[in-house]
Amino acid sequence: MFKTLSVIGLMAASLAVNAQDKIIQLSQLPKQAQTFLKAHGATNGISYIKMEDELFKKSYEVKMNDGSEFEFDKNGNWKEIDLKHKAVPAALIPQPIKVYVAKSFPNNKIVKISKESSKYEVELSNGLDLEFNSKGKFLRIDD
Repeated sequence: MFKTLSVIGLMAASLAVNAQDKIIQLSQLPKQAQTFLKAHGATNGISYIKMEDELFKKSYEVKMNDGSEFEFDKNGNWKEIDLKHKAVPAALIPQPIKVYVAKSFPNNKIVKISKESSKYEVELSNGLDLEFNSKGKFLRIDD
């Protein structure tokens, strides 16, 4: 039994070692990510594009010369947009989140948004982090 567990552990460790990050070109991004970047004028000023290839998960990170970052899943769907000090385009923000932020924090803009299957997280220009459910309902201020 111990030998079997040891072999399984060694196999898992060797697979984890095979996870790698690789610098790629814009043309190697999934088409959906390429379309997204072009639609938002983010194809000029790319510093690098990194493909993160882990055991069962692939993702892409696009870093811009101005420090902005975009993260995409394996299919090219955006996971995170971090524009540092610029506002995230309103078209990318779910309506309930836009309404909540405009009402509760009228002098701030959303500079970062990330989405997961069950929630959205946003960062405001004042540094405050907010969490919303997948429907855009406010949940809490994140520490």
